[in-house]
Amino acid sequence: KKPKKTDDIAVDTIFNAVRDDIISGNLAPDSFINSVELANRFSTSRTPVREALLILNQFGLVTLSARKRPKVASVSVKAIRDLYALRSALHVYISNAIVKSGQTEALLELRKRAEQLIDDEGLSTADYLRMIEDYLAFEAKLCGNDLVIEVLDSLKWRINWFRRLGTMSRDQLRVLAHDRLRVADAYLECDAALAAAMNCSMLRKAADYCEQNFLNRSKAEKPPSV
Repeated sequence: KKPKKTDDIAVDTIFNAVRDDIISGNLAPDSFINSVELANRFSTSRTPVREALLILNQFGLVTLSARKRPKVASVSVKAIRDLYALRSALHVYISNAIVKSGQTEALLELRKRAEQLIDDEGLSTADYLRMIEDYLAFEAKLCGNDLVIEVLDSLKWRINWFRRLGTMSRDQLRVLAHDRLRVADAYLECDAALAAAMNCSMLRKAADYCEQNFLNRSKAEKPPSV
């Protein structure tokens, strides 16, 4: 394995930093990104900055337009709905593929992980969200389709970003955890239709939570009219 070039390391560093700033809220949706400041911040030329922004654009976190300054992508109710609609479509396939694969031992492990999501006492929200991400990654792996896994992987940063903007309460997350346990049971019962229906129902519920929380947050942050 060849060692990374200095420019490649710079691209990775800038990508990670800007991504984290967007997901954490340090860079707000629709805010402009100063390429010159980024180059100065990381003591590099603007070439690695451009490459990092191109990757962020591919992940849907940054918007690039000809002759315009790069900016953080917009977030809207439609964007939230579109993301969850795509996830629902993918989970219909995942549900059928998992049941068809007949991986009983792995499904028992998935169910165990679903149970752990219900028993969340003492966990910080950050740790709990990481457990959800691990569960989803394990579930996706069971479908055995590398392309589906790659698509879900390409969505993960946008999912994390939208999840922060539409922050769900622990009660809402627990509701979804109980749904995931029922999905895991449907997998074990080899009921692909039920698993797919419950996955879609759960994701519609998650979309509703995210959308409403996002709207409430946007309303609270909107400056009062004068």
